[in-house]
Amino acid sequence: MLRSRHALAALVAVPGLLLGLLGLAHPIFLEPETAERWRLAHLLLLPVFPLLGASAWLLLLGERGALAWVSRGLAFAYAVLYGALDSIAGIGAPQQVLRSDQRGDARPPLEDLFEIGDQLGQLGVLALALSVLLAAFVLARRHGGPLAPIGAVVVLVGCYLFYRHHVFPPRGVAGVWVIAAGLAVMALARTGRKVDTPA
Repeated sequence: MLRSRHALAALVAVPGLLLGLLGLAHPIFLEPETAERWRLAHLLLLPVFPLLGASAWLLLLGERGALAWVSRGLAFAYAVLYGALDSIAGIGAPQQVLRSDQRGDARPPLEDLFEIGDQLGQLGVLALALSVLLAAFVLARRHGGPLAPIGAVVVLVGCYLFYRHHVFPPRGVAGVWVIAAGLAVMALARTGRKVDTPA
């Protein structure tokens, strides 16, 4: 069981670590000179963002009960909502900048795209934070010990940075790395000792 706990901890940390590495290459500003790099970064991030929700889902392997399923549903909501942000502001916005620059048009107004994208992404991060809180409650009840709540607090700190700074370096990158660390700590809470109480 000890080996599988550590394997699960490593597995749930991978998406956050990968997001941070890709985030290091994310341009700070979207301009014609950076639009191609911005778009490429988000094309690479597109399949990775949802995996952060999959990590939250994996924490609850084998767990039953309503709270566990609500937590899983919130992790899924994060994946959908943050994927929408990535598509709109990460891929659509630089496409507009590139095409306008190629035609010699004035810079397109991107504020509306960023506004709706940010709203969807922020809702997604809130869903992820709630998912992790519920998962911590389920894990603490079933396995005991302080690791699940401690890990959840670490994830919430990371979610705050992720909410505020997306994956922009350095704070957004730090945010997803902190989330990865917190999820790994929560995975270590799975001791194999279960108290048969409904979640």
